[in-house]
Amino acid sequence: MPDHSHLDDKYFIDNSVYNCPFCNRRNVSYYIYNKVSFHWSVNKPCHVYFAQCLSCRGRSMHLSYKSVLIRNDAGRGRFHNLDIEASSKSLDDLFFYSVPTSFFVLDQRVPKILRELLTEAEGSLKSNFLTGSSACARKIIYELGSIQKVDGDNYEDRIKSLKKKHPEVDPTYFDTLLTIQQMTSSKVHENSYDGWNSKHLKLILASLREILHELYVVPALRKDRRKSLLGLKKELLPENVSVPEHSDDQTAK
Repeated sequence: MPDHSHLDDKYFIDNSVYNCPFCNRRNVSYYIYNKVSFHWSVNKPCHVYFAQCLSCRGRSMHLSYKSVLIRNDAGRGRFHNLDIEASSKSLDDLFFYSVPTSFFVLDQRVPKILRELLTEAEGSLKSNFLTGSSACARKIIYELGSIQKVDGDNYEDRIKSLKKKHPEVDPTYFDTLLTIQQMTSSKVHENSYDGWNSKHLKLILASLREILHELYVVPALRKDRRKSLLGLKKELLPENVSVPEHSDDQTAK
């Protein structure tokens, strides 16, 4: 069977389903409930599309310099969908900015300050504000180190301390973050950005996202699964029934 896993990295899959950034459901139905246009500059129009998830009702905003046709879905009354057949390329390629800027909203179990900083960093990167995105990446490392109570007076030491404290996390993510030390001065100003481009920042932010997921979401999911399993065990096995410690079947002589 063909591998379509690359579609999980998109917002819009086709004219009727997308990956919802709010309820984190993939391949869920959506519709376009509004479209407006404005002038980005004197001779440059911009078009805004508002999409709503038909599962959680979350609403997202998407900007494009190209007018994308929308069509009525006769089977669903007032609902409208983007017309993918009118475009020569994928729908995602037509939009240069979306809100939420993070494709999938970070889990609420990640500390709020880290969620906000990562969202701002990814939004700045999307708008090509590389200095702002770099500053947010540095700030995430600082705040994460404080929350995790790691050792180190500089970014490199903090990252190494995080790596040592959490051996369960793939070390590749921490090794990638060690490049943040190249951002020189601890003060954030125009000259503190030296040699970084969007590809570097994409790699750094992707690593940060994975680290935050591993530190705060995965353990909580394990805890929930364990709680569910214990609940099922309690339901099936009466309290007066004990499970033998040894599997060997010893019969009475």
